[in-house]
Amino acid sequence: MSQQPVIAMPQLGFDPFRLYMKGKYVQSLRRAGARVQWLPIRDLDRAAALLRGCDGLLMPGGADLAPSYYGQATRPECGTIKPERDAADWRLLQEWQGTGKPLLGVCKGVQVLNVFYGGTLFQDIKTSQRCPHSDFRHRGTGTHAVTLTQGTRLADILGVDALTVNSMHHQAVDTPGKGLRVAAVSEDGFVEALEDPSLPFCVAVQWHPEHLSRSDAREQALFNAFVNACRTHS
Repeated sequence: MSQQPVIAMPQLGFDPFRLYMKGKYVQSLRRAGARVQWLPIRDLDRAAALLRGCDGLLMPGGADLAPSYYGQATRPECGTIKPERDAADWRLLQEWQGTGKPLLGVCKGVQVLNVFYGGTLFQDIKTSQRCPHSDFRHRGTGTHAVTLTQGTRLADILGVDALTVNSMHHQAVDTPGKGLRVAAVSEDGFVEALEDPSLPFCVAVQWHPEHLSRSDAREQALFNAFVNACRTHS
């Protein structure tokens, strides 16, 4: 058991924007007492080997998951697809499955986890949303409300019935995957969090807590709970 848990994350890139986005995850995990092991997305065997030596897996945000993963043709409204990242995410989830290692998903992370469990996605929600879901400008303050499902691990961690979250996505969970339960819903009815209650810690949220955690103790509590689960996992 690591005194300082090591959290595996697929590599997001090295341009200034990706470095900024990566830094938010690193800072949130560091405040919780963990460090990050970046996994190469172009060497999947090495990524899988590195994951085996880590205490937990964080599946971060990113480009749209290719609809072929959930049995759909790509529609014009689907956004950018990064095949290398999709392949890496899928391989990492295959490697993670059955290990009992704690998992935290963020934005694309909840979507790919849902599809891995057999669920589907809305390829675009712009025409049906009633509040803003793609609002990068307010990433540090919040955009819309979500209601927590009482009795879920997420509700226990956050300690509230509802909260305001940020939102940087145009896709969303449609049909939840088998074995996953909905842990939060947006004010306009979209799934905002999923978890697997059969596992010690498997929680994924559609919003970006890493951009809120510095100023919001509830959002930092999600990282703290994840890292504590990684610390106690054996």
